[in-house]
Amino acid sequence: MLKKAVNISSFEKAKEFVNLTSKYDNVTMRLSIDNYEIDAHSIVGVLSIVDSNNDVLFTANVSDSDSESLLKDIQPFLAARVAPVGNGSQPQAVRAHSLH
Repeated sequence: MLKKAVNISSFEKAKEFVNLTSKYDNVTMRLSIDNYEIDAHSIVGVLSIVDSNNDVLFTANVSDSDSESLLKDIQPFLAARVAPVGNGSQPQAVRAHSLH
């Protein structure tokens, strides 16, 4: 499992991040902040956490063979500072709801 603090500071960066995670569509990836957890493959989810002031915990259930490649790919998004992410409580999943 890979866990890293990342920063996604703009809509353009969110789009780049989702394009990158889409290369690993067989890997479960989550972004967690405070009490929320979102799918890192979801553009709507990633856009919901765009904030230049908050780092987000990125978690990927990735095999050792893919770990190095994924870490290299997310390098531009790694948080510059080492700080706690969110408030330390257990995240809850956030799901998009269909509007019918």
